[in-house]
Amino acid sequence: MKKISIFFAACLLVLTGSAQNMKAFISHKAYCTDKMQPYIEFTFIIGGNSVRYVQNERGKYEADVDVRVDVTKGDSVVKTLHYILSSEEFADTTGGNLPDFADIQNLPVPNGDFFLNFYLTDKNQDSMQLKYIDRIVLNFPEDKISSSRISLFEDMRAPEAPGMYIKYGFYLPPSYYNYIPESQYILPFALEVYNTKRVLGAGVPLKAKCFVEHAENKLVAMPNNIITKNLTTDDVVLVIDQFNVFKLPSGNYHTVVELYDDHDSLLLINKVFFQRSNPSVQLDITRYNDVVIDNSFVASMTDRRVLEENVRCLYPIATNVEREFFDNRMKEVETEQLQRYFYSFWLARNPNNPEDAWNKYAKMVSFVQERFGSKQVKGYRTDRGRVYLQYGQPNEIKEIPSDPTTAPYEIWHYYYLDDQSNVKFVFYDPSMVGNDYELLHSNKYGETHDTNWKMKLVQKIQPQTDIYNGEPEEYYGGDINGNWRYH
Repeated sequence: MKKISIFFAACLLVLTGSAQNMKAFISHKAYCTDKMQPYIEFTFIIGGNSVRYVQNERGKYEADVDVRVDVTKGDSVVKTLHYILSSEEFADTTGGNLPDFADIQNLPVPNGDFFLNFYLTDKNQDSMQLKYIDRIVLNFPEDKISSSRISLFEDMRAPEAPGMYIKYGFYLPPSYYNYIPESQYILPFALEVYNTKRVLGAGVPLKAKCFVEHAENKLVAMPNNIITKNLTTDDVVLVIDQFNVFKLPSGNYHTVVELYDDHDSLLLINKVFFQRSNPSVQLDITRYNDVVIDNSFVASMTDRRVLEENVRCLYPIATNVEREFFDNRMKEVETEQLQRYFYSFWLARNPNNPEDAWNKYAKMVSFVQERFGSKQVKGYRTDRGRVYLQYGQPNEIKEIPSDPTTAPYEIWHYYYLDDQSNVKFVFYDPSMVGNDYELLHSNKYGETHDTNWKMKLVQKIQPQTDIYNGEPEEYYGGDINGNWRYH
């Protein structure tokens, strides 16, 4: 099983050329003004060492990137953002290690479903152009409550001087990759909620419940760090605060904001994915010392080998810190302590009937063993088995076992998964023997994401193909794009 990487609705784009590689980070988010006028906030970061610097009229060296974004619907261009993004000026650039340069731009755009066509061109090297297409939906109705997406930040403090990252009266440098390193102890977040005053009336109390949940199982990750905020209806209600993540273990998480009215009715729920790296924090098995397992279904699990296997098969639905415990420290734990942990695991998922929850999961484990496993590899440790157990049965599976130009592959399609729609997984067999397909690519947040996945499918058979090109050469008898698009 491969290590899971991260994927967000923001992309690090790399264009390979003969002279050098231009690198850029692009993110975009939909917001609305207090007058219910939608707009898109664009952020551009250009790799300082990836562009060409030339001497300007002041004798300084400067890089310039032509930025153009066409917002299109069908064949029509609805709006265009077009300007020159310039670097700092330098007396000399021969030493290298030039800083990245960035900018944030807002573009008013009406409600609708649009494509964003990005064109970034190095003005001092016209052959270096980065092209990218993405999609965005703006939906801020004037008669309903709506919200922006949650934004995450690296820091939150009073501003010392004017700057690009001053927002809501704070210095808020964005967490562009939604990756929270071990050195970051706080996780600031912000959410804008629109139209509550018009829908509910002026001066009506609101309550926001903010917490962090595990992405794998939706359980609250920090029960002692749930933030409740008392608010009031307005044209724009700002939910802003920060979590203490010092003891948050490595893993995949969601920041969640729930908004309630004065009758405790849920008005909206919004969540955003992030990944935390904090390897020094491990599972504390002693926290389960007071759990009572007498007369429970776990009490009969006294065979150590059976108990350990029951724990190991939880791998697909466990958190990263639990997986580390399974792999490295489980054998050191006494049997009764391991029973307490196993019972607590299922009690948290079904407090009323933890045994039923375990039995249903055990049946799924048996199925993936029969379908995807072997004598050498347990089904739950294969990529397909892990995805099946973690996310459930897909709505559609497209099997392509004999494409003339690719390795055997499958595309799994979930119509709706967590907070995403149209989620797909591509598994392939690069060895072209056996049944242990590897996860090659997915558009699911938190999963392996490879923009060159199509090229890797044909790489075994077309090794001369330029894998950085992104699209394989046309060939008879196969349709990678069609299979991805329609399944």
